[in-house]
Formats: sequence, structure tokens, C-alpha cells
Amino acid sequence: MNKATRTTSLRQHKLTFLKDNNNSLQLQTRSQSFKQNISISPDKKSQISPTKQNSVFLNGQLLTRPRSKYNQQANLSTTKLQDSQKVFLIQQAQQQQAQQQRAEQSPALHRKQQSDKVLKYDLPKISPIKARLPIKQLQPDMNQLDLFKREQIKQNLIKSAYTKSQAGKNEDNLTKTNQDSFISLQSFKDNMSLFGVCDGHGQEGHKCSQFIRDNLPKNISSQLSQNPSSIIDSISKSFNRTNTQLCNAEEIITTFSGSTTVISLIVDDTIYTANVGDSRSIICRLQSNGVKTAISLSNDHKPDLPQERRRIEQSGGRVEPYIDFDGSSLGPSRVWLKTEDIPGLAMSRSFGDKVAASCGVICEPEILTHKIQEGDLFMVLASDGVWEFLSNEQVIDMIYPYYVQDEGNAACVRIVKESIKLWKLNDTVIDDITIVIVFFNKQK
Repeated sequence: MNKATRTTSLRQHKLTFLKDNNNSLQLQTRSQSFKQNISISPDKKSQISPTKQNSVFLNGQLLTRPRSKYNQQANLSTTKLQDSQKVFLIQQAQQQQAQQQRAEQSPALHRKQQSDKVLKYDLPKISPIKARLPIKQLQPDMNQLDLFKREQIKQNLIKSAYTKSQAGKNEDNLTKTNQDSFISLQSFKDNMSLFGVCDGHGQEGHKCSQFIRDNLPKNISSQLSQNPSSIIDSISKSFNRTNTQLCNAEEIITTFSGSTTVISLIVDDTIYTANVGDSRSIICRLQSNGVKTAISLSNDHKPDLPQERRRIEQSGGRVEPYIDFDGSSLGPSRVWLKTEDIPGLAMSRSFGDKVAASCGVICEPEILTHKIQEGDLFMVLASDGVWEFLSNEQVIDMIYPYYVQDEGNAACVRIVKESIKLWKLNDTVIDDITIVIVFFNKQK
């Protein structure tokens, strides 16, 4: 059935003429207190007397409502059923005529009244079915609101991130292959940011660090999607899965090659730092008295630490420095097989390193958490090329002036140059140097 020639709406009362396939007219009346739906043919329509129905002139048109179906079936008087509708229509018609007269007298005032009316009454219509739905289905998605708030926290927390990596030099002062890699994902996943440094070692150390750089973030994202409620467990599983993938990669020989890795995952205002090896992550905090403090977010995994040494020895390995032909000890403590002078690894945890893994070297990360507080200015992640000759306090003291001036790239250059100078003074080689600096906005 198609809509007919005219529909007139008067506030909550509506008259609708419909035409069916037989060209007969149908009148629908809907209001809060009265509902009817009757059909009349064109020949009977002319028999209805306007004087006996609810009739009224509106804008020069005559509106009529025929007998209700109740009156037609029972021959009852229509007066009681129609009086309230008649009064309502007459009142509405009078208001319409009064508005028309005011409009003719003051067109500007009429336009303002119409504009106010639209703003006040022109509200979106909700179907009866949707109106009966539970209220919770009509409310905003709280998950989306929470996500928006967390995204705002992240945006207000991290100001900017800067990175720099430079290859070292060998004994002949020739630049060697840079075995360091870094991770800098300010928009990592939902409300998270991920930063990290990977320091490769061995003949294929550069391939190992690059493999971790490319695959560890993917595994973390996948694990967090499967188990978003346990961030620490997801990170730990991601490290182990990445190590398995690395050791099974046909294009990389990890017998005597591997990589250390430190990452800092920022979730809202909490930092989860996972470390394997001797790369390091710290934060600079400015105390209320103006003193700057370096806060460690990770621990270096050296073989001579009591807990690390115990695990290695129980696994059939031994921990001692390199012994030269004269029997003198050289350098730091290293990991060796029980009866052979291999592999000589200078850290107790790493990715890859199959031979070292056979005598207690593991890829299980140590995960520490840190709640960002007022006064936390910036975070630094770096390979041991930086930490070999620079302390945590020296690093934050050098970076702080650049933080004040918002010159993060210049801060990276300063740390790299200072590290190279110290390597030249203390050794015949220069290690690869990689640094990631994250500036925070001031916390309230």
C-alpha cells in the first residue's frame, strides 16, 4: 500500500490518508490516546457529512475524520469518542492561525520562533521496537571510551622518541658490520608503545639482532591478543617463542652466535621492562629538591652473579675469566663448557647461542615494572657499547640539558661521541653503539 496525497502532522496527533490497489481511500489516525484504522470507498466518502464529524479548517484545507469502526459496527454515537479529538484539532488549528497572523505582522519574529522550535522539538525519532530495548544497548560503548582515555594517557605521556646506532671498529681501525638493532614503536598496539635494543654477537650476530627486531614485536602483539590480562606472562612467552624461531631459522647459524635484548613496553603509565643480557634501560627522575636520579629498569645478566653462576654450574658449565698462556686472567667472567674453552660468552642470558644454552645460558627474560611518576623526565635504552665506560648518572647528566631544550637527536649524538672517545682511551677496538631516548611530558 502506497502513501496517498496528503499527510498532516499536528504535534502528537497524525492523520494519514492511504490508497490501496482498488483505489479506495484508507485513513489512519494515531495519537497517544486514540488509534483507529478504517477503510472507506470513494462513493461512501461523499456520504459522510462534515458537520457530523470532527472537521476543521487548517491553512485553507478541510480535514475530516470518518466514523470509527466501533460506531459502524455497533451503531453507537460518535460524540463521546470524537469530542476529545475534535477539541484537540480545533485548538491546534487556532494556534496555527494565530502563528500565521503573527508571522504576517512580524516576519523576523516568526523566523526566530520557528528556529527555536526546530532546536527544541526536532529530535531524532526512535522506533517503538528500539525504544523497548534494554537501556545498556542504547548507551555508548564503554570499551571504546576506555580505549580513548588510555590513548589520551599515552599521547600525554610520551613526548617524542629518538634513536641512533653506529657501527664500531676493529683492531685495524676498520669499520665493522653493525651487529646492533633497535625497536622504536611509539604506536605499537592499542594504548601501548614498545622500545628496545638488540646487541648481536658472534659471526652472525647482526642476523640474530635483526631477526629479534623483526619478530619479537609480532610475537608480543600476538600473545597480548590471546591473553590481554597478563602482560608479564605474554612478554615471557614471546621471548621464548622468538628464541625458538631464531634457533630453527635455516638462514642463521646460532651455534656460537646470538643477541642480548632489552625492551620497555609502556602500557598507560606503567613500564614493563624485559631484559636478556647486558643491554640496559634506565629512567631519569628529577627530585623535588632539583637533584636528578637514575632509576634502573633492568639488571645486567653477568655470569658471576650468584644466582646466574649457580644455574650455569648446575647445568654443567663453569664461570671464569679468559686465561692467557701465562695463566693470567683477562677481562670479565665468561661462560665455558665444563671441559672445553668454549663458548666464552660474557653474559649469562641471550637469544640463540646453542652451545652456551647447553650449559645454563637461557633466554628467559627478567621482567621489572615501573609506575611513571611526577618528575620522571626521560627513558634511555642502550647497548653495552654505551654502558661499558659510562655510568647511569653520567648518561642522564649529559642528556638532561638536551631534554630541557627538546633536542633529542642532539642528545643521541652526544652520547655516541662520548662513548667512542672512552672506547678509544680504554681499548684497541670500539664496540657497536646504539641508544634509544624517550622524552616524557611533565606528569601532574
